Amino acid sequence: MVPVRVLICSANPLARGGLEALVQGMEGLKAIGASDAAEAGSLAAQLLPDVVLLYTGRGDPAELDAIAHLSAAQPGLPIVAIGEGESSLTQALAFGASALLPMAVVRHTLRLALLAAARGLVTIPRREIAALLPEEEPIEASVGAPAESLTPREVEVLQLMARGLTNRQIARRLEISEHTVKFHAGAVLGKLSARSRAEAVARAIGLGWILV
Repeated sequence: MVPVRVLICSANPLARGGLEALVQGMEGLKAIGASDAAEAGSLAAQLLPDVVLLYTGRGDPAELDAIAHLSAAQPGLPIVAIGEGESSLTQALAFGASALLPMAVVRHTLRLALLAAARGLVTIPRREIAALLPEEEPIEASVGAPAESLTPREVEVLQLMARGLTNRQIARRLEISEHTVKFHAGAVLGKLSARSRAEAVARAIGLGWILV
């Protein structure tokens, strides 16, 4: 199996070295380089990693900005963020991270999160889900909607819902209208027989569509 190529990013040299050594010892993963936030975008363009492992420290603005800059420089590049504070984790998601993990994350969970991110999946600690879901207008599920697989677009909307994005933010991210987002969100709730975003995300987790 071709290993997933991981780029390590942190302003802290000790953190970079520790994470690089940790990743090198994980099955199916390969650390291909390490850099600080300022060089991450250009290095990613050179090395073409499958995923970036970024240490956000205590949520300093410069560290969180690195996620947004890296997402802008390399659109679609999965970023797994590790932070020491809950606020940094929440903000990192909004800035474009594919996974939000605490510093206390166990080795096995980190490995699975990196592998999942490289495959386009979102990983969120279970205890963070309720806090990340927005409190906005309820979305009514379609009555009698058939139980069937989600379309690729509906999966995209579901994953962004799990990240805590509002309908307007999802519309901007996917470059579609807010009305279309509401339509897809309603279809997701209907197919999952869910009455709310939180319930839809929880059921998606149970089906293995979103990892926690």
